[in-house]
Amino acid sequence: MERSLRLEGHISAEDVRRSPYLYLPVPVPPRASRLHVSYGYSEPVTAPFGMGPGNTVDIGIFDPRGHDFIHAAGFRGWSGSARREFFIAPHEATPGYIRGPLIPGDWQLLLGIERVNPDGVRYDVTVNMTVDERDPSAAETETVHAGPIQAQNKGRSRPGGHPTGRWLKGDLHCHTVHSDGLNTVEEIVDSAVERGLDFLAVTDHNTNTHHEELARLSHLPITLIPGEEVTTYWGHANMWGLREWIDFRCADAESMQAVQRFVLQKGGLISVNHPKSVGPPWLFEGWRGYPCLEVWHAPWRFYNWESLERWDDMLRGGEQVVAVGGSDVHSIPPKRPMHPHGLGNPCTWVYAQGGPSEESILQGIREGHVFISDDPKGAQLILTADADGDGKFEKTMGDTVEAAEGQRVSFRVWTNGGMDRRLWLICDGLPLDVIPLDRSEATHSFSLELSGRSYVRAELRGFRGRADRGEVIWAMTNPIFLKTTA
Repeated sequence: MERSLRLEGHISAEDVRRSPYLYLPVPVPPRASRLHVSYGYSEPVTAPFGMGPGNTVDIGIFDPRGHDFIHAAGFRGWSGSARREFFIAPHEATPGYIRGPLIPGDWQLLLGIERVNPDGVRYDVTVNMTVDERDPSAAETETVHAGPIQAQNKGRSRPGGHPTGRWLKGDLHCHTVHSDGLNTVEEIVDSAVERGLDFLAVTDHNTNTHHEELARLSHLPITLIPGEEVTTYWGHANMWGLREWIDFRCADAESMQAVQRFVLQKGGLISVNHPKSVGPPWLFEGWRGYPCLEVWHAPWRFYNWESLERWDDMLRGGEQVVAVGGSDVHSIPPKRPMHPHGLGNPCTWVYAQGGPSEESILQGIREGHVFISDDPKGAQLILTADADGDGKFEKTMGDTVEAAEGQRVSFRVWTNGGMDRRLWLICDGLPLDVIPLDRSEATHSFSLELSGRSYVRAELRGFRGRADRGEVIWAMTNPIFLKTTA
């Protein structure tokens, strides 16, 4: 038997200013076996990347177990504005939604108004339900659960490493059909393997249904890291390493900080994403407490210098925040191109102790043992320091070097892929030295007295395309932090 429910109404711009989220109750009767939702709204944005005038209304749903902020046991899915319809059934569901029993009671459709015209927006939602004569057996249903993800990798050692670890390259930001991407999880992972990546984090928007597929593909020669892009209307943040849904319904700095604490207390990692004018930007007040910042997002010319300036400001302010990169890929061949780059553009390199695993990669990021390059086959750049003057450069990016007042410390920068480019040494946000390179692989040594200095890092810059467009960054390191002792 089929039942249908129609919900329509108007949301004013003033309503959206008070709260961007509207909940619509949907009574689901006993013995329901399929829930299908379709919706539309007035004057949708039609310009590319949602940049023009118009309305944008997102959609998601919660079941009767609850939709309280952060601890919403009833979360059953989210698709933003990427789809105009979805379904949920005991054994299958639209990607981004959780299959399982249709629990009787009041479900809550969630409309999120990302953009609204001054005269508001009208919405029209149709809910169709299939109700069986017999109650579907709960024993025959299951819910999405992403179990431990394990994979084996082969890595190569590089200068600045230790015998028990290796440098691994990967991408920390991409999307699939489980949110607004065009490719399946398997297509994205296969492409990552073909590109030679050692790890990949899939970070679909505001859902975790892709985690199950990552677990299914864990036999492949790549470390797969479950993630979620917590996508709010005031900024985006990537979460890595947790196998549960993370709430995104943040409308102020306090609620966003609550999500930050939730992730970190659970043992995950969280990063502020693309903090630049075309990011979309980070509009929340406050930047403290986030262990990572996506300093390099997509190709360098996509306004990444704005993120770099923000990062240097944070470092000068005493925050030891780790710079990471992410492609934010939404499509790869054979699907239609949505952007001019692919997975690993940029590429994040992490020194992982004990070999490739999710735990060792995330720990390497926490410790700041990270550099970023434009491509998996692109330039490499590693900064090390001889902290005790024994000739061994045992400190690397993310570490802290201590020295007495007046004592000089030796540093070394190794690069591969630097031919006809320039090595920039940056100290406290200002150029310390600029060294032209005349060979692909080179090592440059220098020394510093640490007094009055807080960090040093390195960049590899050079032209790409027309010289009149200026240089781009081809690779960049995280800093080594400096501390003067009495």
